[in-house]
Amino acid sequence: MKKLTGCVGLAAMLALALSSGLCADTFDPLDAFKTNLADGYVKPFAADLGGLIGGADFSSGRTVGFPGFDVGAVGMVQTLPDSDNRILRNAKVKAFGLGLVQGSVALPFLGADVALRGVKYSKLSVAGAGLRYPLLRSGTLTKFIPDVSVSAFYDAVDFKYFTATHVSADLAASFDLPFIKPFAGAGYDRTRVEIKGVSPVFDGTHAIASKPRYTAGARIVPFPFLYVFGAYTLLHGQHGFNFGAGAKF
Repeated sequence: MKKLTGCVGLAAMLALALSSGLCADTFDPLDAFKTNLADGYVKPFAADLGGLIGGADFSSGRTVGFPGFDVGAVGMVQTLPDSDNRILRNAKVKAFGLGLVQGSVALPFLGADVALRGVKYSKLSVAGAGLRYPLLRSGTLTKFIPDVSVSAFYDAVDFKYFTATHVSADLAASFDLPFIKPFAGAGYDRTRVEIKGVSPVFDGTHAIASKPRYTAGARIVPFPFLYVFGAYTLLHGQHGFNFGAGAKF
C-alpha cells in the first residue's frame, strides 16, 4: 500500500508541475489576443487550439479495464502556429502549448473508460470529459495482438477574450509489451471559438475549424504502475509533440 501511495503522489506532483509550467510559459501571449484580432483570424486560431487540446486524447490504445483507474498529466506542444494564425504569429509566438491534468476510471459492465481532464491558470480554464471503448484488447494468451480503442471527448475553454468548445473523435492502437509500449492513432478535432470582451465590433464573432490529427509514440514503464510517454503529432500539417506521466492501476 505504501508503494501504491508513493506512485500516486509522484504522478500527482508531475501532473501539477507539468500543467502549471506549460500554461505559465505558453499562454501569456494570449494577453495580446485583443490587439492582434482581425477579420478572418479566428478560424486558424481555432484550428491550432483544437489540435492542441486533442493531442491529450490518448497515449495508448489500451483502456484501463475494470476496476482500474489512471491519473496523470499530459503536455501538448505545437512547434509553430499555422501560417494563417496571425493572432499568435503577430504576437511573435513560436512554439506554444498546454498542459492538462487528467484521470480515467473503468465503468463496470460496459467495458468503457470515462475520462475527466482540465486545468485552470490565470485567465485560462479548460474542462473536459470523454469516453474510451475497447475494440480489441490483448490478454495473457493473446499478449502480442494490438490493443485498439475508440474515444470521443468534449471540452469547454474559457479565456478573457474568447470561449471555445472542442469535440474530438479518435482511433488508437498500441502493443502492451513489458517495458516499452508503442502506440499510434488518428483523431479529428472540431473547435468553435467565439469572441467576447474585445469590442462591440468583434464580440459574438465565431468560427468553426475541423482538422485531422495523427500521432505516434511510446509509453515507458520504468516501475510498476508508473509510466511516462512521448509522441510526435502531425497537427493539420504542423509539427507537434505530446508528453506526460501518470500512474495506472
